[in-house]
Amino acid sequence: MDADMLKEYLEETYGCNEPIFISEIKLDNLNDNALRQYFKRMVKSGDLIRFDTGIYYLPKQSRLLKKSYLDPLKVVSRKYIQNGSETFGYFSGAYLANQLRLTTQMPAAIEIVTNKESTKGRTVTIGGQNLRLKRPSTMITEKNVLLLQFSDAISASEKYAELPVSETTAILKQYIRQNSFTRKQLSDVLPYMTAQTAKKLIEWGLIYEFI
Repeated sequence: MDADMLKEYLEETYGCNEPIFISEIKLDNLNDNALRQYFKRMVKSGDLIRFDTGIYYLPKQSRLLKKSYLDPLKVVSRKYIQNGSETFGYFSGAYLANQLRLTTQMPAAIEIVTNKESTKGRTVTIGGQNLRLKRPSTMITEKNVLLLQFSDAISASEKYAELPVSETTAILKQYIRQNSFTRKQLSDVLPYMTAQTAKKLIEWGLIYEFI
């Protein structure tokens, strides 16, 4: 494989302005050292842009931006939340509360719960974005991720919500309905909820929204 073939492979596999993790690339007849050398040459020629350590992307200029741009959240999501075939994390904390419109606050560090983390909490930086990573209380899968995130949303709403309780609960109830959460799903994750979260499920009438 030569540089042109590698570039063609990257274009077909990832496309432009999408994160490429060099550690994920495994090609026949191309060892890791040769791959790194190819990437180094492609960066030098401008065919590839280095976003952060081990993370690259193929540039594509837009009409509005003179420089090609890779959204840091794309990188974060790909690394800690979901790739093309697997779900292994979710946003939490103040960032989640902001996404649910419970608060206008935007945290300096985005909190993420992910299977990729083994500690109770540590801070890392990717592309200038600070992340607070936490291990989950149980293995995150495609089946339980939304309900585990909902459990964290209840905790986040208590801590960060700027709305009256009635508006907060209305948003959370809508979240339950939109995702068609069932009581069976709830029973599966209930053992991993804190006592305070389980209490709020009842106090705020959220439990009655599960079908």
